Amino acid sequence: MKLKGNKGEWGELYAFCYLLKTGKLQAADKDLRPVKDIYFPILKIIRDNLSYYPAQEKDERIKIYEGDSLFGEFSAKELEDMVNLLLEEIPKGDNSFEIPQSEEFFDSIKIDKLKADSAHKQDITIQIHDINTGIDPVCGFSIKSYFGGNPSLINAGKSTNFIYRIPGCTKEIMDEFNEISSGNKLIKRMEYLKSVGLEPKFEGMMTSGQFRINLKFIDTMMPDIIGEALINFYSGKVKDVKDVVEEVAAADPCDFGNAEMYKYKMKQFLCACALGMTPQKEWEGGEDANGGYITVKKDGSVLCYHIYNRTDFYEYLYNYTYFEKADTKRHDFMQIFESNGDFYVCLNLQIRFRESKD
Repeated sequence: MKLKGNKGEWGELYAFCYLLKTGKLQAADKDLRPVKDIYFPILKIIRDNLSYYPAQEKDERIKIYEGDSLFGEFSAKELEDMVNLLLEEIPKGDNSFEIPQSEEFFDSIKIDKLKADSAHKQDITIQIHDINTGIDPVCGFSIKSYFGGNPSLINAGKSTNFIYRIPGCTKEIMDEFNEISSGNKLIKRMEYLKSVGLEPKFEGMMTSGQFRINLKFIDTMMPDIIGEALINFYSGKVKDVKDVVEEVAAADPCDFGNAEMYKYKMKQFLCACALGMTPQKEWEGGEDANGGYITVKKDGSVLCYHIYNRTDFYEYLYNYTYFEKADTKRHDFMQIFESNGDFYVCLNLQIRFRESKD
């Protein structure tokens, strides 16, 4: 079967091959750099109904089992060649593409799709040896790849729109606002509102009731914090999550009286997005990716944040993510509309990772 997908999807298959080759999950620090001598040995990688066992010795073959029966095996050299091929070919890809040279190998090891079910954060299932407890848990991990540029943490969609009331707005102001289309129209539209003395107010409304409930599972004030963060992002010149949160904390719109509370709660939100929560799906605090987070760097190295180094994971998420402006027409936002005599505007939430330090 021909495998076809984008760089991110190919990145998931690359991670599978890389981890099977190395036989270990290498831990990362807060700047996505390997932590010396901290890793988790991989006992097997589970994909559909097959289990892939890394070679334990240098010349040993990789074995594939279906239940208790040996399904097949292949050499470590074949796997190493495939890792090198993918590392060379994936960055060359454009949009959705195939790598014909890989077809025979993946057919032989029963790989017929690039990625896991997109409805879940769990992209790969691995049984590891837990060096902290001595047990061998089966864990799900989420995978993000930098092969295709900066990966997303929260994808833009109509379900990620936050609704703001604009007190004092008139039909004339609405028309003037909506007609601004030159240059950086998003910033210019927000500047126009400021110039006429108006400010959008977030009053808890969102286009997705499910997303609002999910945010409240993280923290009852989470919709308000994100709502204020979006106002700062679209109105100002900063986009890094940490910088936007600092601006929100300085204003203290939630009256916490402690700037650290905004930082803490934002980290909880980012972690929930990374390990389980999506805007569209009902969520009650669980983590699909109960093992942690795997990142494929541009140089082909693969690093992991396991649940045991969650503090570093929090810092990585907080320091290496940024808000991004999406397509206004596609996601139906930044257009003033009238409802029951009041005027409203939607601001869209999208968050991406930026490149980490080498």
